Amino acid sequence: MNRTTLYSIILFCITLNSFGQNDKSIEDLKQLVVKQADDSTKVNTLLEISSQLFRSQPDSSFVYSQKAINLATQINFKRGLAYGHKNMGLGHYIKGEFSDVLIHWEKSLEIFETINDQNGISNLLANLGAVYETKGNDPKALEYLLKSVKIAEKIQDSSRMGTAYLNIGAVYSNEETTYEDAFKSFNKSKIIFSKIGYDEGVGAAAINIAELYLKNGNPQDALLHLNDALEAYSKAGSSLSHTYNSMGKVYKDQKKYDLAKEYHLKAIDAADLNEAKSDKTKALIALGEVLIEQKAYSEAIKNLKEGLDLTKTTGVYRDKKNAYEGLSKAYSGMKDYKNAYSYQQLFTSISDTIRNESYDESIGNMRFRYDLENKEKEIKLLNIDNELKQAQIERATASKRLLYALAALLLAAVGGVFSRYRFIQKSNASLAKERNKSDSILLNILPKETAEELKEQGFIKTKYFKEVTVLFTDFKQFSLVAEEISAEDLVQSLDYFFKKFDNITEKHNLEKIKTIGDAYMCAGGLPTENTSHVENAFAAALEIMEFVRETQNNPPEGIYPFEIRIGINTGPVVAGVVGIKKFQYDIWGNTVNIAARMENNSKPGKINVSENTYQHLKNKYNFTYRGKIIAKNEQLLSMYYAEENIGKKT
Repeated sequence: MNRTTLYSIILFCITLNSFGQNDKSIEDLKQLVVKQADDSTKVNTLLEISSQLFRSQPDSSFVYSQKAINLATQINFKRGLAYGHKNMGLGHYIKGEFSDVLIHWEKSLEIFETINDQNGISNLLANLGAVYETKGNDPKALEYLLKSVKIAEKIQDSSRMGTAYLNIGAVYSNEETTYEDAFKSFNKSKIIFSKIGYDEGVGAAAINIAELYLKNGNPQDALLHLNDALEAYSKAGSSLSHTYNSMGKVYKDQKKYDLAKEYHLKAIDAADLNEAKSDKTKALIALGEVLIEQKAYSEAIKNLKEGLDLTKTTGVYRDKKNAYEGLSKAYSGMKDYKNAYSYQQLFTSISDTIRNESYDESIGNMRFRYDLENKEKEIKLLNIDNELKQAQIERATASKRLLYALAALLLAAVGGVFSRYRFIQKSNASLAKERNKSDSILLNILPKETAEELKEQGFIKTKYFKEVTVLFTDFKQFSLVAEEISAEDLVQSLDYFFKKFDNITEKHNLEKIKTIGDAYMCAGGLPTENTSHVENAFAAALEIMEFVRETQNNPPEGIYPFEIRIGINTGPVVAGVVGIKKFQYDIWGNTVNIAARMENNSKPGKINVSENTYQHLKNKYNFTYRGKIIAKNEQLLSMYYAEENIGKKT
């Protein structure tokens, strides 16, 4: 699945903190501060002035923030010093100077931690997470944001909770597989901000929700949420650059290019008004993309290069990536293939920088830990329910024993006792049946050992496996076939193949992990470790390949005779359960990534194995060396094909 990057809005709760002077105008505050003694009250006044200035006049806000920092240092007012660095960072954030933002906010966080200010810690963690998300470091962003929301929930600070949820949504919105989580986070944020009357927060959440609707092919719903954003931002007196830019993207999606161009130009003007380099960068790049659609390639290149030049100040990798991609398309449209190729290479390089091999593992593990903490409440309820059922069975059993005693003592009442006995037997059977049904459903979702761990302990720990073997399969030209045959035949065909794959997987003591579209993933050596996982996985691959070939030669009615590619790799993984609803046993690690690479670089009808897997099997089976491919982290990966007439070596 191709990565889809959303333009995300970063929100910071700033003016929610009161410095005690927020009912006065800037001019009143300026007159007041010159009369005040050099104490904490004066620091708070300086901070209030900088807070009111940073959006519209960031350079002026720096002057007052620095004065607050100097005085707070002089009188050892640590809380004022922390907010001084925070406000300095806010001004740099508006200007898109993210390196300076990080310097001041990390210093602010350090001071808040020293004085154990939980509100300040939560806020700065959320802000830092937002900056790392903007710069393209999603794992680092999520690390900060999850810490922030945990503190905010503990101290019941609605503004911090709303900020953290918004920024967590921004991280999740950078990956199609986590769009659902992004929607949930943005909606939580919007509800919280609506309750506390924070209009800018409502606007930010509305824009992000709109962007997700747009990426899901629903521009009408996107426009509805953008109108909400316009209303909220207008009430807050905030810049409309974000909203205008998003509206331009909606109109581009609808192929209304003149209207799209108009809104992107509005976004640029609004960004210039507030010296917002990051906003202007995004608007220039978006305008360039519209101009490419209008075949105005020279004008597109001019805007894209201007946006790219601004990224030297902002350091936002995703903006660079989008600019490189746009420039490659524009030069290609002009048939200047030399420049098109150069920018395509830069685009590929920076895409790998944004998302390296450890991305999925880092994000997945952090989501797992956070989801697991939230899921503990549900698990406790499940355990209580199970305990109640067990108690019912035990009470019924005790009643049955009592009936035996009564039967011996009260022979005259045997008829009534017998009736009662039958009732209890039926109750026991019914309860046992329901319990077995619940167990069956759980075992259909989780491996047996993992399900037992959940039932016995109430939670599931992540586990490191030193060596497992991962197998991927994928059908040739599945997308093209999907367009040619009916949906019913397509689903019927997938069901036909995957049911057989399930049987083969179980037969060879492998654990099915998941299906992703037409891809099937399983692994050996977990959740119970064993020493036969490599041979088990290879034997399963041979049987799957043989079954697919038999189907090609004699396809049942309504079944499309797909060709298949298979890739196998052996190495360490981390395994655990992700999600709260419909949770799933999954594995992460470079081993999984390499197995997927083996499948991607295989050919239909071939089993492609990695060096690690080959070393386990080379003395038992025949293979052909294929050469090496370069992974994203520039690691060279050797590949081997299982030979056509595979057989054990003698």
